[in-house]
Amino acid sequence: MQIGTGELFAQQSTGMEKEGPYVTFKNKPSFFLTLDRSNSLVAGKSAVTNELRLGLDFKRKVRLGLGFAGIASDVVSSKTVRTETDFDTTLNALLSMNYLTLSAEYTFYESKRWQVTMPMMTGIGTAFWTYYENVNGEVKTKKLDEGGVLLTGPSVVVTYRIFRWFGLSGGLGYRQLIINNSKINESFNSPIYTLRVRIFMGEIYKSVFPRGIFGNRNPPYSNEYWD
Repeated sequence: MQIGTGELFAQQSTGMEKEGPYVTFKNKPSFFLTLDRSNSLVAGKSAVTNELRLGLDFKRKVRLGLGFAGIASDVVSSKTVRTETDFDTTLNALLSMNYLTLSAEYTFYESKRWQVTMPMMTGIGTAFWTYYENVNGEVKTKKLDEGGVLLTGPSVVVTYRIFRWFGLSGGLGYRQLIINNSKINESFNSPIYTLRVRIFMGEIYKSVFPRGIFGNRNPPYSNEYWD
């Protein structure tokens, strides 16, 4: 599920000209902030990825973003660990991965209702097992077998805008690890699928403050499809 997405404090757009991405970089960009949630598999079991991403939007044609993502899987394994009290104990640990992302997204088609985009992501971070230890009555979260990973993945996302401020989108992609954590045998390589509810915060902002939050924007914000 995707919430709080769209241009924040976006610049006025005059339409989707038929031009290449090299032309759109001449335009002043707007900012965007998204919270994404996608589904995949890790070692054949369900996994959820949450990502917070911010960046620049060049005329709704090209997006460049920087984000942070985390994968919480359903993969559980028994591990023997040395506790803070210097005792070896066996407990259940959960397989996870956190990473920073660099992303680029190109919009192939956009109309009043439909949008088709192709995001491409590269990530660098760590994969590890997470377990919980009770220390003097306090539960602490700890990591085991942590190691570096490098991953990439393309995807295709189709969005249908029901109203100016609200829509639905679905996407398919694939996550491929270029460098894996050698301490972990389980694979993070997987197809990725998404089904999102989209709230276009930029459109809400422009509707509430057509002349900007300080009332000094001239001309006011507009949307050629809905105004």
